[in-house]
This record gives sequence, structure tokens and C-alpha cells, in this order.
Amino acid sequence: MARDGLDGLLLATGTNLCFLSGYPVVEPTLARPFYLVVPRVGEPVSIVHTGRDYEARALSWIRDVRTYERLSVAPVEVLRAAVAAAGITRGRFGAELGFEQRLGIPVLELERIADALAPVELVDASSLLWGLRLRKPAWDVEAMRRACACTATAYERLFTAICEGVTEREIALTMMVETARAGGSSPWVAITSGAGRYDVLMGAGDDRPIERGDMVWLDSGCTVDGLWSDFGRAGVVGGPTAEQHDGQRQIIELTTRGVEMVRPGRPVAEIAAVLDEAVRTIGLPVTSNVSGIAGRVGHGVGLDMTEPPHIAVDDETILEAGMTITVEPGVATAFGLFHAEENVLVTETGYERLSGSAPELRTIALKGGA
Repeated sequence: MARDGLDGLLLATGTNLCFLSGYPVVEPTLARPFYLVVPRVGEPVSIVHTGRDYEARALSWIRDVRTYERLSVAPVEVLRAAVAAAGITRGRFGAELGFEQRLGIPVLELERIADALAPVELVDASSLLWGLRLRKPAWDVEAMRRACACTATAYERLFTAICEGVTEREIALTMMVETARAGGSSPWVAITSGAGRYDVLMGAGDDRPIERGDMVWLDSGCTVDGLWSDFGRAGVVGGPTAEQHDGQRQIIELTTRGVEMVRPGRPVAEIAAVLDEAVRTIGLPVTSNVSGIAGRVGHGVGLDMTEPPHIAVDDETILEAGMTITVEPGVATAFGLFHAEENVLVTETGYERLSGSAPELRTIALKGGA
């Protein structure tokens, strides 16, 4: 804060508040926002609705917890008192106003807060906040290992549990249940399957039964202690064809090439340039450049499922030890969606693959086990 000329930070709900307060993932409601005032000098103040008073004291390390009662309206008097108690009557407070940041309150309530705190000025603190969060401490990395292990276990259970004739919706539900059984929280699933559908990769699943020859592709993840996993795997009903095997082999080779480029000091733009060119020249009849549509071949992952950096040619981030990213070139064809995402930790000397799940295509059983 001293470096950036800030007298404090004002955060509302969101993962930055969780990161700095130690509070678990907070309820994302606009009716009862959480606030955190962090002066550059002095103790931070947590401001919560009265209904959250007990848990705020029990679950966060912050001792100064203040409350408000009225729903859906910013507690400007409580906020003003917290700032004044820190001896700040003018100056600059950083807030979540810029690059890939958001305050968990309505814009008009933010304006009321800004008016109440004047002449203290609210300015963007996104650079400071991402600078703190890009490199994960050891305990966050361990939580991500566990989240990845939950997702990997769920995939193994899923592909042995499903068979020809089940629906995408049932598959997605099974994946979420198995993730929860493995110990993951907040599981999510994107799924697609079948000829003519591989270009639509973020569907939640429908009631079409899967058939012989269908590739069933899922992207999924979960949290452990608020830290995310995020990677996709696929199988084919009755087993992969030769062309599906070849497509998966090629995308695994590209993904591995990207993972092996990960090391401290490497610009993410270099990884993106290599993988973008490899996807453009891949020896498959591509119907959609999946990573091209996404605008990147990977992204940061942590307290947010997708966060900086973008693994993209226009991102200026230089990898450092402790950063956690995904590597995920992908293409769709008429016979399958080929995308074998990996979650990767940048170590002091290179990388650690966190995903812990084999990327090869699985065989999904036919009815009756034929």
C-alpha cells in the first residue's frame, strides 16, 4: 500500500476479502454484503450483517468485527466510522475497481460509500491485489492438490459407472456426486457429447441418451478450502475409434509440450505463441479452434476458478514460482472434442502437474457390457 500511495483498502464480499480475512467463501448476496477495511497502519475491520456476527468472529482472524442491520443498503455510517477510527480523514483507499476485479455491491451503493468517505478517494487496487494473489503460499497449493485429487477420483469413478443410454444430465449429476463423495466442495460440470455437438463445449447437459461411438467430454472442478481445480477428461461409448485415438494423442502431445515449457522466468506469451501455432497446424479436420474461441490456451487458477494470468500472446506476465495455471489447447472435429487440460504449479526449478488424472480417452461401457 505504501508503494502504491494507498492509505488503506476497502473490499466487499468476493475472493479478495476471503484472501485477506481468512473468512471462508462468503455468501454472494447483494442483500447482505461483507466489507473489509484494511488501513495501511492499524488493525483491519470486518463489517458484516448482524446475522453473520457470530460466524465472522469464529471463522476469521480479524478481531474487530462491526455489524449493520438494514438489508440491501450500504452501511455508510459504519464504514465511515471504521475509516475515521484508523485516523484517516483524507487520502486514497484502494478498491476492487479494475482489471478482473469486482465489488460485491451495486454501483449506486458504491457511489453512496464514496460520497460518505470523501475527501478520502476510492481508487483502483487491482494491481496490488493480483500481485498478492498470483503466487500461492504452500497451504493454498496443498488445497489445490487436494481439489485436483477429488476431481481426478470423481472422473475415474464416473467413467466406470456410466454406460450407453444414460443422459448427459445424469452424467453431470454423477460427476458432481462423485466429486462431493471424494471430498470436493462446489462441484461444477460442463458436458457435451455426440456428432454435431462437439463445437458446443460449455453446456450443462440435456436429456439425450449417449450412444455407441459418442465421445463424452466433460470439464469439471471443485474447491477445497476455497481453492479450485479445473480440468477436462473424456471417454467414448464402446471405445475410441482409430481417429479418436489419434486426435487425443495429438492434443495430449500439444498439452504436454506447453506444460514442459512452464518454469520461472518464462513469459506466458511464449507458451501461448507455441501452442497457438501448433493448434493452427494440427493434423485434424478442425471444425472449431476451441482455445482460439476462448482467446487463450490457459489461465490462472486459485481462489477464482479462472484468474490472471491469461496464457495468451498479449499477456505480459512472467511466470514465477508459486503461480498456478492451466494449460489447455483444444480443437473440435466432427468426431470429437479434443482438450486435455492440465493444472500446473510453477516450482522453483520448473513445474509440477497437479491434475493427477490420465488424459487418455476412457472406454464407456455399452448396454449389457457388450
